[in-house]
Amino acid sequence: MQHLDLNKLKEFAATGLVKKELVVTDNFKLLLICFEPGQAVNPCVMSRNTAFYIIEGKGVVIEEGDAAEVSKGSMILIEPEIERQIKAESKMIVLAIQYS
Repeated sequence: MQHLDLNKLKEFAATGLVKKELVVTDNFKLLLICFEPGQAVNPCVMSRNTAFYIIEGKGVVIEEGDAAEVSKGSMILIEPEIERQIKAESKMIVLAIQYS
């Protein structure tokens, strides 16, 4: 069993978002992403399915030009090879799960 205390792992920086790889295997990646207001993940395309779970805060997830408002408790599922971006409107913590 692996125990991760996300409250102890969260970290913010005024210079840019903080992304931590928590678990990485051949078929799975678990990341904790911490944003200050206005920070964003640049548009990117991933080769795996991706789930974003919003732990804290609010922002927007953009998938190929379609925007979805997200806030604490929201989950967004994105299929592989689709461009996505995340922008924070407030201090925001996101759990990102990439899986095959």
